[in-house]
Amino acid sequence: MMPTPVRLDVCVLADQRLGDSAGDCHAAGLAALAALGYRIGVLAVATDAIARDTGALSPAWAALVQGKQILQLAPTARVEALVALALDSRLFAHDIPKQFGLTAGQAFVTVDRPSHLSGLTAREIDLIAQRARLALGAPVTWAPGTVLARDALAHLAPHWQLTETDWPLAMPNAQLSPPRQVQRSRPVAGVARLARARSAPDELPQAWMDDPRISWRLRLGPRAQRPPWPQRSPVEAWPDTSLDMPDFLARIDALVLQDDPAEDPCPPELLFALAAGVIPLLDPGYRPVFGGAALYARPHEVPDRLISLHEDRALSAETRDAGQGLLQRLHDPQSFAQRVAGLIGPPNANSFAPNVLARPPRRVMFFSSNGIGMGHLTRQLAIARRLPTELSPVFVSHSQAVDVVRGFGFPGEHLPYHTTYRQNRAHWNEALAERLDAALAFWQPSALVYDGNIPFPGLFAALRLRPEVARVWVRRGLWGPNRDLDVLEASSAFDLILEPGEPADVLDNGPTAQRPGETVVVPPIRLLDEGEKRSRAEACAALGLDPEAVNVLLAPGSGNNASTSALTAKVLDELAFRPGIGVVLAEWRIATRTMTLPPGVVRQSDYPFSQHLGAFDFSIAAAGYNTFAEHLSAGLPTIWLPNEAPEQDQQILRARFASEMGLGLTVRLNESFSLRAALDAMLSPASRAAFAAAGRNYALSNLASNGAVAAANALSAICGMTLSRRPANLG
Repeated sequence: MMPTPVRLDVCVLADQRLGDSAGDCHAAGLAALAALGYRIGVLAVATDAIARDTGALSPAWAALVQGKQILQLAPTARVEALVALALDSRLFAHDIPKQFGLTAGQAFVTVDRPSHLSGLTAREIDLIAQRARLALGAPVTWAPGTVLARDALAHLAPHWQLTETDWPLAMPNAQLSPPRQVQRSRPVAGVARLARARSAPDELPQAWMDDPRISWRLRLGPRAQRPPWPQRSPVEAWPDTSLDMPDFLARIDALVLQDDPAEDPCPPELLFALAAGVIPLLDPGYRPVFGGAALYARPHEVPDRLISLHEDRALSAETRDAGQGLLQRLHDPQSFAQRVAGLIGPPNANSFAPNVLARPPRRVMFFSSNGIGMGHLTRQLAIARRLPTELSPVFVSHSQAVDVVRGFGFPGEHLPYHTTYRQNRAHWNEALAERLDAALAFWQPSALVYDGNIPFPGLFAALRLRPEVARVWVRRGLWGPNRDLDVLEASSAFDLILEPGEPADVLDNGPTAQRPGETVVVPPIRLLDEGEKRSRAEACAALGLDPEAVNVLLAPGSGNNASTSALTAKVLDELAFRPGIGVVLAEWRIATRTMTLPPGVVRQSDYPFSQHLGAFDFSIAAAGYNTFAEHLSAGLPTIWLPNEAPEQDQQILRARFASEMGLGLTVRLNESFSLRAALDAMLSPASRAAFAAAGRNYALSNLASNGAVAAANALSAICGMTLSRRPANLG
């Protein structure tokens, strides 16, 4: 029996991710349409034909969904709409998996950047039209955004049916900052991008930098080249994380863009500039689009044109007025709304079917490598526990501790790692590809989430056979310097890279720190929330400890790749026989060795250890990611024992960070001579109280939220997208 379709006034197809800055324009137009009472749903299409920053959802789109102005449809939804509207012809650059069922009375596709059609054969252009027709469920009318786009379509696809008038981009909804009222002795020119994925020039022409009559302000992404200092022209380079576009525009007189009008006939940055009263300085090819609302110059003419603008106040005022008129005439979001409303007629108050039909249940497969500890599996479990109810987690892991996920009610399967049976790595990867492909075929997940440092060739081979599955990499930082640089080149094969927040990220000198902008960074991820942890009395009762004693947790790590037994024995010698001290040794489930313990020392292997942290006054622990985040969030004074094996993350940086912040102390495994002084400091009530107070303050200020929630939300968003990708783009 076919499900009852969701009935809408308008069904939108769009790429909602960060990167394509026109997304803010699309969201503004739809918000205006929703305000008129029309029922709108969006089918998200994630295509690699449109550049993206990180894979995260655009805030403007997220606000529309969260504010219930539009309905986020599942990729498998059945939809009937009066109008189907695809926002960007590039959505159809590749095949779209036909997961959803959409039928419409009318269908339109906006064309803002027709350059993607250039160089295609007539057959390839016809294929784009065919994909649009099949996806939208009606004959398609193409809507150019500018006269330049219309001219391009007349040349590249003269047989396509076009709208009678252009469909310009809507001015994004933004809180503009008032211009800085500063009397300037020279013009201040700015260069900026809304999205990092939009390519900016590697460097400004040196002739501009050599002209002392002009000041330059640059809003740059994290990987952009900054002009060397000094320059004859005053230059300020602002990171895009330090101020948003409206604030940047308030600091400049003119926005200089070196875009090619054939590539992008209407850069959305210019709409922000016009609204802010900033004058665009553009290539003369933009004159048919912006007319008197901008000034025009070839690169060698830019300095003189800026000086003329600065000296001619009447020209400045005239150009600004023309810009305001252009926005009101063509780019007002209400104009977009009225244009679509004219296609539909009055809104239908009963157009929605029950919302539950739009979000059918789906699965997410979590796949993790076999780490030295249990960090990869624990992070995945933390995220899985916080997924929305329509996403069901399943686990496939190389970790020998995969059974812990079953204790949380999730299916889990163990895949042996190649070292378990001393298999040849190449042969093992072939077998891995087969096993993963079988798991993907059985579970039919919307996404595969990999947590590990090195994505295996067998993983890529399996995913290559499943282009409809979203690819997510949970990739923590603090890699060793110059470590696995070739592995990082595989980053582009993933649709989303989640980076768990790292308290010690200010010390990160590894290769992932040199690649900002490609990940969605979330706060530190923790398995348990504060309400799930036991009180001191409850935790002490569970462990058999005296709540009035000074209780110490010893958690040195698995010891599988770094011997901790000697230091552990020394700690036990120092503490085990002292009156008024309780000691618990936490043993990892995957540890290959166990110790003989003195009488009275409690051996603890329950998972997760963090449920018992309230029982302890201080700890001695390995500085792995999860332990570090859990202890800091609990404000637990800790003597950190960093594992400095070369295959590990840089745990020494976490330990140093904690020491420098007054949150704990550091004892390196090869410096056991410093242990006694560290223990004396922790056993001193005054010193321990100072560590605890600093820890509580740090936790309140920096660890109030659990990054697992943000990671689950980002994962949920990518699972709600239909993936369109060019064939065989995995390495």
